[in-house]
Amino acid sequence: FLALAVTLPASRVQAGEVVTQVPAMLEEVVVTATKTPHTLKDVPVETVVITREDISRTNAQNVMDILKNIPGISTAAHDDTFGSYTWRATMRGLSFDGGYALILIDGERVMGSGQSGGMGEYGTGLNQIPVEMINRIEVVKGPGSALYGSDAMAGVINIITKKTPEKQIAGAGSAYGWYTVKERTRNGVTQEPETKNRNQSQAYAYFGDRPLEKVGYLMQYSQEKAEDTGSSRIDSERHSFMAKTDVDLTDSTTLSVKAELSSYDKIDNRKEDSYRLSTGLDWQLGENHLFAIKGYTYNWDFDHGFVDDTYGHKYGDIAYHQVDGQYTWYAGNVHTLTMGAEFQQQAIDYTIDNPDGSTVVVDEDIDIYSVYLQDEMLFFADRLSVVPGVRYDDHSTFGEEVNPKLSSMYKLSDATTLRGSVGRAFKSPTIRQLYYDAPYNHGSFYALSNPDLDPETSMGYSAGMEQWLFSSKAMVSATYFRNDIDDLVVREDSGDTYNGKPLMEYRNVDEATIQGVEILSRLWPTDELSLLVSYSFTDSENKENGKKLTYVPEHQFAISPAYEFADYGVGVSGMIAYASKQYTSSDNSTQIDGFTVVDAKIYKQFNETVKFAFEADNIFDSDKGDDGNYRTGRTFMVRMDLSL
Repeated sequence: FLALAVTLPASRVQAGEVVTQVPAMLEEVVVTATKTPHTLKDVPVETVVITREDISRTNAQNVMDILKNIPGISTAAHDDTFGSYTWRATMRGLSFDGGYALILIDGERVMGSGQSGGMGEYGTGLNQIPVEMINRIEVVKGPGSALYGSDAMAGVINIITKKTPEKQIAGAGSAYGWYTVKERTRNGVTQEPETKNRNQSQAYAYFGDRPLEKVGYLMQYSQEKAEDTGSSRIDSERHSFMAKTDVDLTDSTTLSVKAELSSYDKIDNRKEDSYRLSTGLDWQLGENHLFAIKGYTYNWDFDHGFVDDTYGHKYGDIAYHQVDGQYTWYAGNVHTLTMGAEFQQQAIDYTIDNPDGSTVVVDEDIDIYSVYLQDEMLFFADRLSVVPGVRYDDHSTFGEEVNPKLSSMYKLSDATTLRGSVGRAFKSPTIRQLYYDAPYNHGSFYALSNPDLDPETSMGYSAGMEQWLFSSKAMVSATYFRNDIDDLVVREDSGDTYNGKPLMEYRNVDEATIQGVEILSRLWPTDELSLLVSYSFTDSENKENGKKLTYVPEHQFAISPAYEFADYGVGVSGMIAYASKQYTSSDNSTQIDGFTVVDAKIYKQFNETVKFAFEADNIFDSDKGDDGNYRTGRTFMVRMDLSL
């Protein structure tokens, strides 16, 4: 179900340029990897793209589930239900929730936890936006700090929303499903959930038009509901609205404006509201010069829990504000120079009332000034692409950081491509790790921030080969990667107690290493049949104690077939996904066992307007190796989509 960005020789996408005939999946234009447009077949940095068509073939109720068959991304401890947590998800062994992989929406940073699956008031979850608002997802693997700064150590996930249409469009859809919550076993005692059978639903509607040749707009509303995955049923609901417009001010200048609103409620537990306002101006200064300037403000307000809850009462807001400009110069046939400058501010202002009566206050503004430079160079009749880049960040807390990266791509033949990269990345500690002025309650323990933490830094390496076979009806790629991380932040027992509970503290670990192999294969033996097979091997080690990192399965495997009976408008698809054991404690004393999950889907397209689908997740009712927690079991969903 994935469109792979193969590393064929780099070429530029310029205004008026005619793209040569290639398979349809390779004609996608991507921007995340280099911040410049490339056809998918020509992007010089390792990239995977999931298209709207790919998403429509999956059973995914949220973004996390869309990503589960991408090599190197682990969703092994994930439930495909709205509102479920994704804090265990990793990319090349590093946590999304902890900020090691940067999550963007339309190129803009996001925050959020409860509605998106992150943990607590500081976490960052993947499920930032309803699936029906997504046009495609671009996944860029490897250190991304040379272009994106902090929080891009493992890579970048750019969730790109639907674009304004070329003509009038309208549509709507709804889905209703039911799922079970499995029992858990703790200390040898099996505990049944208070409510085993639960429901979830979705609904959406959109309308767009281009009333004038140079003016287009799109509006979309979505609603999602579910009943949680814990012991008792807790209703949760999110309303999301997006509106965007673009205006061609002149033949060479385009103005774009977008607004996103979201309201999330989990009954008697949490409430979150967020909004993002953004605008941008693209200006083509002649045939070979492009200039873009944009800005956005993103605000996330939250109210979590109650004073007498195990985790206390947390309330306040977090915001991102950013302004940036970028200039791109197509300098002859050899160089594409990209240079840019950014100002970013993260504003933090919230309070935690602990159950013991103590209070934690966080009120910080983090300012980052950045400049970056990149040169995409072509040699040997465009067979070799070399992309050096560097970024300078001035962080108000940690001072100056310089992060270089070098990527290269060489085409041995029309069907065989080699690629490689090496780059430095850095990551600032999280809010919890750094800024709390008193210990905070985390259920069975208290945790203490450490203002003396150093930022984490890493050197990342990758090398791979990609081979096309059988007249481009099959492809296989294999990539080796390695990340050497210095000053990794860990949480461990201090040996002291606070209010009668163990006191955990954060500190830097001298070194950790993560390395592995990712294999992806796609086959299209006929126009109706496709097959995707992915495999990941990931070896992680905390060099200080020799233990594996938590929530990193060594082996992951997925196979995803799809077949369409075009004459009948009927399609079937499925997925078999396996994950080996993963440790849940830093001393490797507890673990989630290996497991296999099977999903399936059948859909019927009655005409150009109406489509019905039936989806079944976790058909064989696996406990996902995690019998110590309540997890969703077998899940079913019926869906109807209308498009005009």
